[in-house]
Amino acid sequence: MKISELKKGQKVIIRCKHKTLLVDVNAQVAGVRSDVVLLDLIRHDGQVVDFSSPNVQIITIYEDGQDMPKAWTNCRIQRRTVDGKQYHALAAPKNSVRVNRRKVERVVLNLPGKLKVSNTPAGLDILVHDLCVNGIGFQSPVKIEAQELKHLYIQIIDENREEDEEIRVEARMVWVKELKDGGFFYGCRIANAEENLGYYMADKLREKQE
Repeated sequence: MKISELKKGQKVIIRCKHKTLLVDVNAQVAGVRSDVVLLDLIRHDGQVVDFSSPNVQIITIYEDGQDMPKAWTNCRIQRRTVDGKQYHALAAPKNSVRVNRRKVERVVLNLPGKLKVSNTPAGLDILVHDLCVNGIGFQSPVKIEAQELKHLYIQIIDENREEDEEIRVEARMVWVKELKDGGFFYGCRIANAEENLGYYMADKLREKQE
């Protein structure tokens, strides 16, 4: 699939990676001109995002809920004015690849954690089952309200880490399964993470190999 085959109104995820820092932002397709996809201007905290830094790797991900996600790597995004209106113009040098998130190496943690959503300001006790650079799976004793599932803030409590090195991620639910013995298991995509997540994953994978 070429990136130019995306349709107006479809939503994509723009994944920005710099060293071990990873941030996802949502974008909507406004139209296609030649092989360039026009996106509605992407804003963060009210400001238009600048994607021009050469040190940032940009990956575009499209999920239709019916097939494995499709991803375009080495993308470029620039501001462009078309018919008097400004857009983010997205281009990718190659066709998409299908991304099977299950193939990404993950570690089983089975560690306690805290889940923070708006109706549980003190944090809900959860069990963090597994973790990879793209996703996280956890078990919750109660069902999370649908309106909260796009912004889940998770802290992993690992006694082997210093207190000032908390592992925290922002995640969005991909699927949920009700457990027979009570509770719910959530599989989530990591939308935002602090830089120390990469180092934490590296340490856990090293321990796994020893």
